[in-house]
Amino acid sequence: MPPPSKEEALALVESAPAAPPPPPAPEPAAALVPIEITWDGVGPYYQSLFQDQAKLTALSEGLAPWLNGPVQLFIRYDSQNFIGHILVRVPPEALRAPVRMSETSLMLSDLSPITTALATYRNDLAGAYDVRIQSFVIGIDFYRGPVHCRVLPAGDPPPDGTRVSPCPLVNGAEVCGTANADGIRFDTDTVNTLGRCLKKD
Repeated sequence: MPPPSKEEALALVESAPAAPPPPPAPEPAAALVPIEITWDGVGPYYQSLFQDQAKLTALSEGLAPWLNGPVQLFIRYDSQNFIGHILVRVPPEALRAPVRMSETSLMLSDLSPITTALATYRNDLAGAYDVRIQSFVIGIDFYRGPVHCRVLPAGDPPPDGTRVSPCPLVNGAEVCGTANADGIRFDTDTVNTLGRCLKKD
């Protein structure tokens, strides 16, 4: 069976019942985690907006149950294509609880607390300073040796982060899976590759 198109995959996720919440991390989380920001193409004025202390503290509180610090936040603006990104880069030791997975499926919804925290941060900045910030793409980057995986939220723009897209990017190529009771089903090779990206250690 061929993989679903992006439209088919997103429709299945939107119509599926809400996924069960991810299990808590094995140890109590710190109330806050430090956040280190890397910039690309963002001028000093907008850097100051993204560093609003109250907004960063709220983001830190939202990420603390799910990520060990320091959290690596990458904020980029492509002035040629007019596209902004707010991304969390997750090294192997940063993910506090592993994403649930089987031989055929991955529970990508386990990452929704992270995308939700990013969406709240983006929306709060847009509401306080500049509505154009709301167009920034949010997501989670995993780098594991030569493999780069990016997980994005699903939903109407700007997505609120509560649903995770069934079409992650693997080395820049979009791969779509089908929603089922065990999460998102992919072919075996894709499950293995995404599994390497998403493993806690």
